[in-house]
Amino acid sequence: MFMKFERFFLFLLLVLFPLSGCVKDQNEDLPLKEPTDSEKLNKFVVDCMQELYLWESLTDWSQYANEETYRSYTDPYQLFGKFVYKDDRWSDLTDDIDSWKNTVQGISTTYGYTLAKGKFSNTGHYFAIILYVGSESPAAIAGLKRGDIIIGINEGDITEDNYENLFYSSSIAIQLGVLNREENTISILPGSIRMNAVEMYEDPVHTSRILEKNGHKIGYLCYTAYINTSEPKLQAVFGEFKAAGVTDVVLDLRYNNGGHARTAQVLSSILAPDAAVRRKDAYLTQQWNDLYSRYWSEIGQDHTEYFIDTLAVNMDLKRLYVLTSENTASASEATVIGLKPYMDVILIGTATHGKYYGGYILSSDDYYGGSAEYNKAYYQGIANWGMYVMAYRYANKNNYPNFSGGLTPEPGDLVAENLLDLKPFGDESDPLLGRALERITGEKYVQPRILSSGKKPSYRVFTNEIKSGNPIKDRPLHIAPLPRFRAE
Repeated sequence: MFMKFERFFLFLLLVLFPLSGCVKDQNEDLPLKEPTDSEKLNKFVVDCMQELYLWESLTDWSQYANEETYRSYTDPYQLFGKFVYKDDRWSDLTDDIDSWKNTVQGISTTYGYTLAKGKFSNTGHYFAIILYVGSESPAAIAGLKRGDIIIGINEGDITEDNYENLFYSSSIAIQLGVLNREENTISILPGSIRMNAVEMYEDPVHTSRILEKNGHKIGYLCYTAYINTSEPKLQAVFGEFKAAGVTDVVLDLRYNNGGHARTAQVLSSILAPDAAVRRKDAYLTQQWNDLYSRYWSEIGQDHTEYFIDTLAVNMDLKRLYVLTSENTASASEATVIGLKPYMDVILIGTATHGKYYGGYILSSDDYYGGSAEYNKAYYQGIANWGMYVMAYRYANKNNYPNFSGGLTPEPGDLVAENLLDLKPFGDESDPLLGRALERITGEKYVQPRILSSGKKPSYRVFTNEIKSGNPIKDRPLHIAPLPRFRAE
């Protein structure tokens, strides 16, 4: 995934000259001072942002690309923040780069659930609703399921101070609650469920089903992250759909924050019309900063993404139904806009996140490691540091990019799921899937909650805020392989 830069790190050699042939300079025997780890980190931040950042032209780098900057900044986050464009909500710096990299491969230390956060109006305490549970995870083994309500933690209330223990502690005891629908209150159930967090791969190919309705064979897939190791399973699922004669596909991306650009390209190629895939038509285009735009032009490298050969499992669709929410982001949105010029893509749910940028997760090893002069030991003190950098803007072949407010379903397809009444994935009573089935078959299956345009669901006893269990999941991703060569 992460290719190395061909970057040459230049060392400044200090040559000392005596004042005269008979007088020895007092500094002649002093060794050159190696930069501190703080200075190395600051230089890493400046180097990466100056070269790769999409909005690098907005910064006067002569103020920052110097030894004084590397020495004077004691807070690398403050330095990093000086370069981040006002509309960029995603670029970030971390001192735990391995955790980020593992998570984009689907690996994390986790209980295996993803939660929504609720707040009681009368106590100020919190509760959590399980949005989904990963297979073979501690949560699944404990019998937790989508829609369960967590009301207590370690025999106490869930508060602002301990809420994140639901994600980041090594072990936990939780108490579940039950909803009284008439009074719209939640009461605690007796007993506790104890779990230990484990490092595991969370399979993003969560649920697949084939539904037969009114002469339609409908393939349903809930996909929760664009992880490259999931590509064989994706192809297997669609191979089953194709063999079964599936005529319509419902792609559930309501909790999919994005991931690998290549995986989005694979999935989109599976769903696209056969003719577009055979022609290898343009799927997405990329706009880089001036430095890289010139470089790609000089070396004749095309940064258009094309449909790729998935003909063995290609669904040859003319229409696709996509279930969405504000957590549908980045690579998920790329799938939607990349397919739009070739087919009818119908969104059902609520507006998506609104991110049409691609980025890279970089450590010092990723950035400097391709250099012949690279010395891993030199950067050992900042080896845990890294950043997620927005490097390019993507658009479809019709240059459709500007959806910063999200991609919004048509008014009749604005449907909110009730977080206090979640249905299993693939269940026809799920209001989003039910609306899709209605669009496909013309027969009404559920009574969805239709929203006016732009309106979000609200509840009397709580405010909802999606909060996922790993920091990278809160950073919608569209990640491509690193450029092979540094732009000069």
